[in-house]
Amino acid sequence: MKVTYVGHSSFFIEWPECIWLFDYYEGTLPDIPEDKPLFIFVSHFHADHFNPAIFRLQAPAGTHYILSHDVIRHRKPKFLPENLYTMRPDELLTLRAGSETFQIHTLRSTDFGVAFLIRFHEKWVYHAGDLNWWHWAEEDLAWNRNMEANFKRYTEPLRGRRVDLAMLPLDSRLKTDGYLGPNYFLNLMEVRRFLPMHQWEDFAFTDEFLSAYPQFAPITVKIHRDGEFLGEL
Repeated sequence: MKVTYVGHSSFFIEWPECIWLFDYYEGTLPDIPEDKPLFIFVSHFHADHFNPAIFRLQAPAGTHYILSHDVIRHRKPKFLPENLYTMRPDELLTLRAGSETFQIHTLRSTDFGVAFLIRFHEKWVYHAGDLNWWHWAEEDLAWNRNMEANFKRYTEPLRGRRVDLAMLPLDSRLKTDGYLGPNYFLNLMEVRRFLPMHQWEDFAFTDEFLSAYPQFAPITVKIHRDGEFLGEL
């Protein structure tokens, strides 16, 4: 996988057969090869994860849209393209890229929409969307306890799995409570590469997280700027 960080929670992943684009809402995209179809994933309708402009992205080899069910309900565009699929939590969708197929599994989010777990070429890729252990100081104890319980329940089906690439929120607005979600998740699963996201361009927060949890440094791919090519992962 050739991986480019577009910005916020958006990643551009190039495979030999196709391109995947996650949660795009702004930023410069890499060039799309003419011979590769584009698959665009949207985890939920929030404006920092979805921009209707994605429907104007048309790859020469074809464009496919995999949207969380809430996107159409909350922000239904005037124009809906062909090759559009909507998914609810706990669903499975199989799509084809050239002669290969890949499977998309969805999980329920602790916010809106879904998280994506995708199997392709015997590799597993996970994009959390806003499935995270959100712990806000301004919320009361009951709210935060309920969030913790929901996060653990919704991620439990992933326990013990191997994931080759995990894109997880590491949000500095929560301060050190922003560590809760990724720390739990990285202990829940065997993760080969962890890509922080949802950082609001506070990329130094990754170093703060790794200072608290140095055991995750070998698997963490540090991001320094929007549009950064992260390499073949």
